[in-house]
Parts: sequence; C-alpha cells; structure tokens
Amino acid sequence: MGSFEERAFEVVLLAAAFRNPRGRAYVAEFFPASVVDLYDAVVADGAWQAARNLTEQGLVIARALDEYPDIAAAYQASVDAGELGFGAGEDEEMDAAIRDVTAALDPGASGAEPVESAADDPGSDGLLGATEPVTEPLAEAPPELAPPPVAAAPAAPPPVAAAPAAPPAAPPAAGDEVQTWLNAEVDNDGNPLQVATPYTFAVFFGEKSATAQAAAVATLRIPDAADSIDLSVTLVSSDFDTPAHPQTLTVGRDGRSKGRALFEITPNHDGPSTVSVLVDVAGNFLQRLDVTFDVGTDAAPAVTSYGRPVGAAQVLEQRTATMQFLPAVGGYQLIATAVSPDPIEIRITPDELAARIEGVREVLLDTVKNRDVALNMTISPADAWTFLQGLAFAGFRLFQSIFAGPEASRALKDVGIWLRETLSGATTTLQVVSTGFPVPWALMYLTDRFDAAPPSWDNFIGMRHVVEQIPMAEISAVPPAITIDSTPDMRVRALFNDSIDESMPSKPVAEQRRYWGGRGVALTEGASVDDLVKSALAAGSTDKVLYLYCHAEASSKDSDDSRLIFTGSTSVSLGQLAVFAPIEDVLESHPLVFINACESGELTPNFYDGFVPYFLAKGARGVIGTECKTPGLFASEWAKAFFDELFAGRPLGEVVLELRKHFLAEHNNPLGLLYGVHCDTDTVVAPALVRSP
Repeated sequence: MGSFEERAFEVVLLAAAFRNPRGRAYVAEFFPASVVDLYDAVVADGAWQAARNLTEQGLVIARALDEYPDIAAAYQASVDAGELGFGAGEDEEMDAAIRDVTAALDPGASGAEPVESAADDPGSDGLLGATEPVTEPLAEAPPELAPPPVAAAPAAPPPVAAAPAAPPAAPPAAGDEVQTWLNAEVDNDGNPLQVATPYTFAVFFGEKSATAQAAAVATLRIPDAADSIDLSVTLVSSDFDTPAHPQTLTVGRDGRSKGRALFEITPNHDGPSTVSVLVDVAGNFLQRLDVTFDVGTDAAPAVTSYGRPVGAAQVLEQRTATMQFLPAVGGYQLIATAVSPDPIEIRITPDELAARIEGVREVLLDTVKNRDVALNMTISPADAWTFLQGLAFAGFRLFQSIFAGPEASRALKDVGIWLRETLSGATTTLQVVSTGFPVPWALMYLTDRFDAAPPSWDNFIGMRHVVEQIPMAEISAVPPAITIDSTPDMRVRALFNDSIDESMPSKPVAEQRRYWGGRGVALTEGASVDDLVKSALAAGSTDKVLYLYCHAEASSKDSDDSRLIFTGSTSVSLGQLAVFAPIEDVLESHPLVFINACESGELTPNFYDGFVPYFLAKGARGVIGTECKTPGLFASEWAKAFFDELFAGRPLGEVVLELRKHFLAEHNNPLGLLYGVHCDTDTVVAPALVRSP
C-alpha cells in the first residue's frame, strides 16, 4: 500500500465489497484468493460485527492486514500482479470514510483528529501506527473495486464506489456472540498421506491456524450466564478408519478451545478421501467441515463448511434424535452418529423416494377433497377412521422404504430401530438436517409391524414430537438469532388471494383480514404479485413476519416453475422470484415466512425443496408451510391459533405440536400434520405480545 490516504482508500473500498449482502460468495466469485483469505480473517473478528459504519469497517481491515503478514503479503502480490485495482470513489459515505480512516491511520496529519472505532488498537505498533509509507503505485482501474480479469467473464460485479446506496452496516454483535475459527490439522509433516498409516487428526477452535489443512469461520453464542460452551466433536468417514466416540471441546468467550480434540485416522485407499468433522451442542447440529484429501499425493485438501442457515446457535437446546441426509451416488448418505460412526448409504433413488412421498400425498388429497372434511372443522368418526387407515399405511411404507428396504444395510436398519425406540417415549425433538431429501417427517408412521395393532394417531412422529427440518447449506453469512424482536413493533405483512372467498362459504380470507386487523401489530396488507416481489422481498423490507394466504402449485418437472398464486389467478414462479427478487437483496429483518397454501391441488413436498432454500438465502429465519392442499377453513383457524400462541412467547416447535394435539382432541381433526417446519423450533417472539381479544 502507498500513502496513508491511498491505504485508507483501499481498505474502505474493500470494506464496501465485504459488506455486500452475498458475503463470502460475492468475494470468492469476483476477487482473487488473497482477498478471500482477507475476508475470512476480517469477518471472524468480533470488531467487524460491531463496526457501525464504513470507517470502522475499513479500520478492521487495516488492522487485519497488520496482524496477518502472510495475508497482507499475498494481498499485495495480487495488487502488484494487476489482479485487482482501485479507481476513484464517488459516493459521499465512502468519501467521508476515506477521510476519517486517513485521519485514524495518520493521527499526526495537520488538522486531523483521531477517529474512535471498535477496531482501534492503541497498543499496536503495526499498520495502524505505521509511519513509513510504501511507495508502490496503485493499479489502473475503472471507478470501482475491480475484480481480477477473467476471460469471457459472464458479468462484472456491481460497482462498489458508484453504488446508489451501500447496504447498512451489520448491527453491533450481541454480548454472547463469539466469532472464531474451526481448525482441522493432521500431523503428516507436509508429506502425502499413505494408506494403512495412522495419523493424529486435531480439531480446535481459535485463530485461523497457519498449519491447519482446513479452517472455517464459526459463530458461537454463549449464554449470558456462562463463560464458555461445551461442543461435541465427532469424526465420520467411509474413507478413513476413525474413532467411534465424540470428544468435547470447551470454548471460552475469547473463541479459543481448551486444548484440542485428538483423533487417530487411517486412510483406507489412495485417491480422494473425505473425513467429516461434525460439531454439535447437546446433540443439536451446529457445523460440519468436510476435508477431502488426495491420499498418496501432496495436493492440498478440498474444504467445504456446512452449517444451519437458520437459528444461530444462541441457546441450542438439546436434541435427542438428529440425522443428516445428503445426495450421494446411487441414493443418499445418512449420518446418524448415535448409531454409527460411519456414513450410511441409503440405496433409494430420488424417483423411488418421490413415489413413496406421493403415496402419502394421495391419501391427504383424497381426504381433503371430501366435502364434509373441507367445509367443517370437526371430522366425523367414520371419515377420520378412513383417513387414519390410509395415512398410517402410506406413512409406514415411507418409513419402510427408507430404513428397511430390500437393499438396506444392517447399519441402516439399526437407524430405523433406533428411531422407533428413541421416539417411543416422552416428547422430544427430532432434528433432520438435509439437502435434496424432502421427506414429510411429521407424517411418517412408526411401528415395529404394521399389522400387529390397530392404527393410532399417536404413531405419527408429528403427533407426538417436535419435528425440526433444517436445510444443509454452505456457510456464507452469520445466521439470524432465534428471537424475533417485537420491539419497537411487530411488523407483519399479510398477502392474500381474495379469490379464495369466491368458492368458500366460510369466507376465510375475510376472516383472516379481520383477525390481522385486530391483532395489534404493525400490519401491511396486499393481494398481488407486486406486493410480494416489489415490496415484501425488496431490499430494505422491515417485516418480521411474512404471511401468505394463497394458492400454490409445484412443478414435477422443474422447480423453477413452482409458483405462488394471488388474487385473480396472477402468479409468480420460483424462477421469476430468483430474477426479480434476487437473493442478493438480503432481507435484513430476517422474517419468519408462513406459506398457508390452501385449496392448492398441485402442491407437493418438492415445492418446499425449492422455495425453502430461496427464502432462507434471502435472509428469512425459517419457513412454515403445508405439505399439500389444505381446506380453507382449517387453514384460517390454524393460522390464527398459531400466531396467537407464537406471539404469546411460546417456542415455535412447541406451538405446532400442541396445536396438532388440540385440533385432534377438540375436532377429531388431524390436519395439523400437514404443516411442516423448516426452521429452528426454539424460535420465540420476545417480548411476548398481549393476546388479541
């Protein structure tokens, strides 16, 4: 870097790039690896999360370049090689930040006053206190922070300096939030791993290790009354021999673990070999780090970090049963560490799985098409018995096809037995973390033998336990906390399909409008596609709840064609949302999205396999939705009861379970099983709101 002013210029423009809503994905797409490494170091610093503006963010970057000389050298090499350049800033906020950072870097400048910042370190004698500027000239570039030149690049990133409005700075970090690094290191002394040779594999938290083969940013939330948090670390691999038992790491508020978790691993074969580091809190999934070595060669390992995009680990409550599912060659991979230390193969194709899910859906549709069921809250004993018999059979067949099929391994069958036994007792929480595995877990029927006893609603997972379905996603940003802050007001946006009332004698839309109008929230209503695309999903939206009472359709051919339908049959597809309300426009208010899709004949669980990742990528804290069409009257009454209980401060998962039981007991109506929860079930509203009259 050159003069103080030039140095300030660079770090401010870097700060503007780093706070792009897409986070690391944006930086990795448009900038060299040296800038990505700098980004990783910066966002792991608690001062970055606490920084309130571009000035403070620029100073955090300046300090990082001082504290990490290897990163600084690689970054400067990228500048020297012309891989990125800096043009003139033309944004008032940016210009002001450059002036303030210049003053902070050179407090002795004439007329300059030191700038207070969360990033300042008065004791540092490095970059912030440097007095001898480097005279390296800046590379020529257009008026923006330019990405490296790439042949036939599809598009340049949005201009940083000329942006019409910079995204708001991150809010100050909560007192219990800890930003750190998850490190994994093998003791191979830089030599290629060899088959049948044991190695010590160390896992630890703290600063990014220069010697670790893998490292990933980790965000922890330590309860206010505690000085540390205990994390369970488990290794799983089908390519290495790994220990069967987890180890515990205690991480303090400084982000450092007390010691390291040490495991002995032994490669089973040459070539690509993956070991997965699983981190949880009392059985509650927190993070997964996949490290793929090329055994027999000195190639650097490939690293992927997965986490929960919803419900940050603020107060991770205990989970008794946790499973992870990912697509794999020939089927799916299951990780259930309570049963097996190794990944378990599920030999079922996506088409076969879809057929079993369709079997459940057909029973649901046959029931809700029954006029007596659709138009009444209370279901007759005869209709309920017919429904129970058909749904129990389909739900058991779904369970059987996954865990007890003809090609199921002994380990997979053991998971099925474990699941039945674990969920046969008192109420607990089943946590399923998955990608491309859209199973309606609440509708799965558990019994040893289907013909051994008459069917019972109690044997459905969702009628006895809290079911939490969390998509597995690559970590790119700090997820929202589990608390929906109701202060200074609870902002709710309710969008309707008014056409529903034309065919429903109960006029559920009118009833929904009446309910929300008297609920005592800061309400915004709408009934059109524009109300969703141009307002609710626009950058700057402040809604804390986005409620959609409309029709929906799923496409069996292309998830992009799945759509939401509003008044007058106007609709918007998932593909259109991705274009006209892109995920880059992150919803900083992290709304809870409730898709109450009633009377939607072509709605399937696959619908949420597309819409859930979209809304979560937009910044939503979670999505609740129906697994198939739901009678309008029931959908309306269920939603009113749900929001009354949620706004009263009760945990979301507990509310869903208790409402299922309530409607079954009071109305002989089990349709609450149709609602799936793609959200941290510990989500609460605080402070609680007064119930509506």
